[in-house]
Amino acid sequence: MKRTLILHDLSQNDAELFLPRDPVKYSSFAASPPVRHCTGCFGCWVKTPGRCVINDRGADFAALMARHDEVVFWSRLVFGGLSPDVKAVLDRSIGFVLPFFRALNAETHHVKRYDMTPDFQYIFYGDMTRQEKETAQKLAAANALNLGAERCAVSFFPSVRESAAALRAPI
Repeated sequence: MKRTLILHDLSQNDAELFLPRDPVKYSSFAASPPVRHCTGCFGCWVKTPGRCVINDRGADFAALMARHDEVVFWSRLVFGGLSPDVKAVLDRSIGFVLPFFRALNAETHHVKRYDMTPDFQYIFYGDMTRQEKETAQKLAAANALNLGAERCAVSFFPSVRESAAALRAPI
């Protein structure tokens, strides 16, 4: 059975309305209250491999990703990227990969820590321009490549309500 982790910036009311209520298939991680930002200390590679050394609820997000078949980043689109709180959680997951490098498509990328890497799905909502959508697609693809995801889907919607249906769409 496919397990999906949903990282989201939804309000409490929207989360109650739109998040799936099947704990066997879905787990969710609210980006609010915000987690501390990554400090770039590399402790997740050196001191506590795979786990962030910042001791808050974002410390184990990388390990949480590794236990799922798909990770959904459900976020308001902000300047062509994830909302700040969702981005902070994603940044803290750098321990998901190893501190070693490999050549891939004539680019340098990290080596995967885990044999299985989840698929990524980005669901963006809010007012957005064509340029913001293009930027978001490039960033999503780059994040997926950097973290070793083999499949990545990106979709855009004007509101949270309209974006909720994308959660159940296969990527």
